[in-house]
Amino acid sequence: MANPLKRMQIMMEEIGPSLPEIECVIQNEETQWAIQFDDRSIVMLEWAEKPDRVALTAILGKPSERMQLSVYETLLCYNLLWKDTGGVKMALSGPGGELVLLYELFFTDELNLSGLQTVLTNFASIAQVWNVYVTGEGEQPATNLPGPADMLQLGA
Repeated sequence: MANPLKRMQIMMEEIGPSLPEIECVIQNEETQWAIQFDDRSIVMLEWAEKPDRVALTAILGKPSERMQLSVYETLLCYNLLWKDTGGVKMALSGPGGELVLLYELFFTDELNLSGLQTVLTNFASIAQVWNVYVTGEGEQPATNLPGPADMLQLGA
């Protein structure tokens, strides 16, 4: 059986053709990939070891100055719900920077292409909802957005 990083590289080669909503997969380095979806959203994946895992990240944007305190407060409360979110976290890229959605997918022998597809599509959906909230596109009543429970669990 291939080592975990090699298995991950094989799955990354297979994931683009296996999901119609993926426009392209770009490998930046041996351990970094960017996946662009048909809605132009991008999910970055970065391999890490000890323990073996891949970190998924998505840039959520910057809140307006008027909404900054409210958005930061909401995201900090979301981080406290780690048991309910399955480990999905929020971060700030730096002082005055963009907000980032993060998830560490631990690599096990059971992880396969189907499981990676599920995690990736769920993560991209969560990122899309949070992007609308963070950037203020959601300042007007949004329709057809998932409710709070839908935004919590990444699930595989």
